[in-house]
Amino acid sequence: MASLWRYIAKRCVDRLLVLLMALILSFILLRVIPYYVLGIDPSFFFLNPHMTEEQQKLIRKRFGLDEPVFPNQFVRYVFNLFKGDLGYSLYTGRPVISELLERLPNTVLLLGTATVLQIIVGLTIGIVATMKRGSKVDATVVSLGLFLNAFPAFFVGLLFLLLFGYYLGWFPIAGTVSRPPPKDPLAYILDLLYHLVLPLSTLIIVGFGGFALLIRSLLVSQLGQDYIITARAKGLPERVVMFKHVLKNVLGPILTILALTFPGIVSGAVITETIFSWYGVGRWLFDASMQFDFPIVQGVLFIYIILTLISLLIVDIILGVVDPRVRLE
Repeated sequence: MASLWRYIAKRCVDRLLVLLMALILSFILLRVIPYYVLGIDPSFFFLNPHMTEEQQKLIRKRFGLDEPVFPNQFVRYVFNLFKGDLGYSLYTGRPVISELLERLPNTVLLLGTATVLQIIVGLTIGIVATMKRGSKVDATVVSLGLFLNAFPAFFVGLLFLLLFGYYLGWFPIAGTVSRPPPKDPLAYILDLLYHLVLPLSTLIIVGFGGFALLIRSLLVSQLGQDYIITARAKGLPERVVMFKHVLKNVLGPILTILALTFPGIVSGAVITETIFSWYGVGRWLFDASMQFDFPIVQGVLFIYIILTLISLLIVDIILGVVDPRVRLE
C-alpha cells in the first residue's frame, strides 16, 4: 500500500510541474512573443481610433494592459486562473467564464456523443477484426480504416454540407437550432438533434477508422505473447482469450488514449464547429483567435490543460491499482 501512495504522490508532483511549464509556455506564446517579438499590441485590435487618449488609457488599465507583460501580467494571470477568473473578452467586455458556459452544453453534446460513438464503434470493429485476423473482414476493416482516416475533417464536413445540406436539402447547413427556435421543449430538442446530424456524422466518420486500427494494432501485438499461447494451449475459447487476457493487458494504452480524448469534449472541435456554424466552444475559440482576443484563448487553453492533466492522473492511479507492475516503473 505504501508503494501505491508513493506512486500517486510522484505522479501528482509530475503533473504540477507539467502544469507550471504549460502555463509559462502558453503565456509566452500568447502574450510575450506577440508583444515583444512581433510588436503587436493587443489593444490595437479593439480600441476605437476615435477615442481620446484618456479613454484609451482607461480601457487599457481595465484589461491590465498598462502594466509590464512580465512579471506583472503573468503573476496576475496565474493568480486569477486559480481563482476561477478567466478574465474578460477584449471585444464583448463580458467575463470569459460566462461566455464559455453559454457554449459549453452545445460542445459537450456534439463532442461527447461523437466520442462515445467513436469508442463503441471503433472498439467493436477493432476486436472483430482482430478475432478474424487474415480474413476478408479484417482486410475490409483495415482498408476502410485507412481510407476514412486519410480524409481531414474539413473535407468531410464540406462534402456533407454541400451534398446533404445544399443539393439534397435534407439537413440544415448552419446553426445549432432554427431561427426563431421552437417554443415547445420537445420540438426544441428535436430541432437541436436535427441540426446535430451533419456535424456529428462528420466527427464519427473521421474518427472511428483510426481508433479501430489502433485497437486492432494493440490487440494483434499481444497475440504472439507467451501467455496467449499458453491460454490457447489450455483449450480456452478465442472469445475468453480475447476479452479476459488480451484486453486486460492493453488496458493501459487504451485508457491513456481515452484520457487524452476527454478534454477535447470541452475544448470543442474547432474545424467542424466552424464549418457548420455550431454555437460551441470550438467556433468561439476560432473567432477569438482571429480577433486576437487572448483572454478567451488563454481561458480555453487553461481548461484544456487542466482536464488533460487530471485525466492522465486518474488513468495513472487506475493503472497503479490494477497493475502493480506500473508502480515499479
